[in-house]
Amino acid sequence: MGKAEPQSDPASTNVQAQRWHEFLEMAVTVSRASGGALWSIEHGQPNLLTQHQLGDQRLDEIHHLWSGHTDSLNAVIKTGQSKTFDANFEQSGKTQPLHLLLLPIVSESTVQMVLELFLPQPAELPIEEIEGSVRQLLTWATPSEAMPANDSSAVEFATWLTQIHRHLEIDKTCFAMTNETRTWSGWDRVSLFIQEGKKLKLKSVSGVDVLDPRSTTVKILEATANFFADQTEPVSSFHEPPHKAIQEYQAQTKAKHVAVIPLRRNLGTKKQELTGSLIFDCFEESGQQVRTVDDLQTAGHHITAALQHSLQYENAKKTSVHRLLRGVLSRRFAKTILAFSAFIAVTLFLCQKQTTLTITGTGFLEPARQQDVFAVANGLIEKLHVSQGEKVQAKDELITLRSPELEFEINRRNGELQTVRQQISDLEKLRTDPRRAAELQKTANELAARGEELKAVEKSLQQQLNQLAQQSAELVLLSPINGEVISWNLKSLLAEDRPVSRADRLLSIAELSGDWKAKLHVDQRDIGPVLDAYDQKKILITVVTADAPESPKAATITKIAPTITTDAISGTALVLETKVDRNSIPEIRPGTTLLFRIDCGEAPIGYVWFRRLIDRVHSWWTLL
Repeated sequence: MGKAEPQSDPASTNVQAQRWHEFLEMAVTVSRASGGALWSIEHGQPNLLTQHQLGDQRLDEIHHLWSGHTDSLNAVIKTGQSKTFDANFEQSGKTQPLHLLLLPIVSESTVQMVLELFLPQPAELPIEEIEGSVRQLLTWATPSEAMPANDSSAVEFATWLTQIHRHLEIDKTCFAMTNETRTWSGWDRVSLFIQEGKKLKLKSVSGVDVLDPRSTTVKILEATANFFADQTEPVSSFHEPPHKAIQEYQAQTKAKHVAVIPLRRNLGTKKQELTGSLIFDCFEESGQQVRTVDDLQTAGHHITAALQHSLQYENAKKTSVHRLLRGVLSRRFAKTILAFSAFIAVTLFLCQKQTTLTITGTGFLEPARQQDVFAVANGLIEKLHVSQGEKVQAKDELITLRSPELEFEINRRNGELQTVRQQISDLEKLRTDPRRAAELQKTANELAARGEELKAVEKSLQQQLNQLAQQSAELVLLSPINGEVISWNLKSLLAEDRPVSRADRLLSIAELSGDWKAKLHVDQRDIGPVLDAYDQKKILITVVTADAPESPKAATITKIAPTITTDAISGTALVLETKVDRNSIPEIRPGTTLLFRIDCGEAPIGYVWFRRLIDRVHSWWTLL
């Protein structure tokens, strides 16, 4: 069936022997044989050169026990023709039905070697195809300098064949198939698909390391491969007229030529099973030689065999449980039932399983009795009488303000009062001097009326001055309670002549030795569960300070704010006031930040985990 180079010198013997052993391994692999042997013919007698996957016992030591084996081997040596037959072989105490194939390797019209392949019954590949593959491998096993130039195509095919059978891992095998096939075939792109369930999935594309399943190109390739999944013969753009689906694919991908090669495995009795598919693309009309569709179909048979080998290897690595689950999940109905069952189980778990609904947040500490001191008018700081940390008594002077506007009004009113009083004095003189009154042509009644009018003005001005004097006295700000000044940096904040506006908070006085309270800011999204738990008396509050997180303290609500407040730190929140034992918190200070945890009783675990989403969906549903 082929030519073998005679061995030249002892130096190359080991190298050539190793090459023949590799040739045997590849022949066994590509033929899907259980094992094989290579016989060297010397003086018309077979001598075992190497064997592969036949156990530890040498074939030449036991083959005479197999009825007809020696005769068949001698017949091939004499005739130079291949021979096949079915037989039951016993080895290591086991009997196995096999299909035996004997292939002669001829050199100069003489049989130099015989390749023996032990194939399963039935063989997975046609005998003609196995012989063709072995012939291609033989050109690879033979040194290149002894090979005619017209055999270069066979060398390329043999090299490609060795590459696609090099790996067992499915990912490496698929990667090698697409890239090596692209090099051998001359086509611009080769895409390999593998059957997964009832769909073909893209497994590898030549020149691409990582596939993105969301890619438009991937979706187009998979759609085309699945469209032709039922085909048993290749489909290409060379057919006249081209298939409509091929034309649509070319329009989408801008490919000049396309070939779809189905990968089907023989199951015996003329049945085939879809393993995968290949799509070949040419994007340019170049002068580079490309393989024909018939060549691609032949290559597809070998790719199918190598692919099945890798899939069987991957399947052998998986546990029986994994294979069982994979078999169940490969059916669409089973997948649907399993997914629905899992959904029901998860839903029941989320609805039935109870857990504690916990609300967390931040708050701060402050004395229960605390008051702020505000500016009563627009003005300037005239004098600061206290400092930070100073203890004061009720009615003690804290700050003296000065109001230029008030001073101006007092001075103006004093001037007007003095003028009115001078007018009253002059009027009294006129009334006591009739001659001047006659000169002014004023009667006594008129002078009396004018006098009453001026007295009314005087009284009004005096009342206004009294009010302004009271306002001036109020510019001295007094302590509203007994306590301690807790505002800091007062000398800087309330420096002399600093302007202030009415209602500005200037400082705070707090009774630090009295009761304390904690203000907890509950996020607006958590208000509902907290108030429900409070009404049902299921609420449990725990607070900790930043300086003592290992010592949680229980707290009790004393007051709930009537309205929701908004600030830059806590956002929109509801303020809860709780009573705190000041002796339980070391070094307590106003404004100390604390963390709180509110346990609102038991609730379904699904609500606890997804309550934000549930509340939002409920809000949307309400607005519909």
